[in-house]
Amino acid sequence: MKVLKYLTVAFALTLGLASCNDDDGYSLDKYWLSIATVNDLDGSDNSYYLTLDDGTNLHIAAPLNPYKPNTKRVFANYTILGELEGDYQYAVRLNGIQSILTKDVIYIDPANEVKQDSIGFDPIKVISMKEGGGYINIKFSYNAGGVNSHMVNLVSDQEDLSVGSDVVKLQFRHNQKADPEKYPTEGWVCFDLAPYKEAATGNEITFEISSVDF
Repeated sequence: MKVLKYLTVAFALTLGLASCNDDDGYSLDKYWLSIATVNDLDGSDNSYYLTLDDGTNLHIAAPLNPYKPNTKRVFANYTILGELEGDYQYAVRLNGIQSILTKDVIYIDPANEVKQDSIGFDPIKVISMKEGGGYINIKFSYNAGGVNSHMVNLVSDQEDLSVGSDVVKLQFRHNQKADPEKYPTEGWVCFDLAPYKEAATGNEITFEISSVDF
């Protein structure tokens, strides 16, 4: 088991809005690429807005179509049309959107060998890992053959996902599901940290995340 990284997550009460600032004004031939969170708007099935990881809210003034992403986290390609006041900071034209696998941290009893095996101990390479928008965002790679779907999870051995010590220890786990190792492939996954934010007594939590590398 290899320790990948210590992440100290600050659950700030106020967030900056600097990521979209453009001193030269806004032009329809410019675009931004961001990871964002999808938020429902007025309970509509197809109506939503996006929140960037710095807290900036984007009103989608020009959507691609009435399609709503089926995951909470997405890659968004957008053009800024102008600044707004109130709940939204910018009006944008959505040029493209791609869903990101979004999951909760799960608890697996360390003594339950059957469930532990089902989660898997197969090797996986972490390319990048950082906190953003209340999620741990991981870019990873593994070897695949295109026969079976792989599974990744972030696992805790604390049933209540508690913050009972100075460091929260989690395992980034991979089940290859007997897929042949023919070529390397990359992917992204975002894990929701909401339970830890609710349990935190201070503004910061440190996570120690480990995985099996190649």
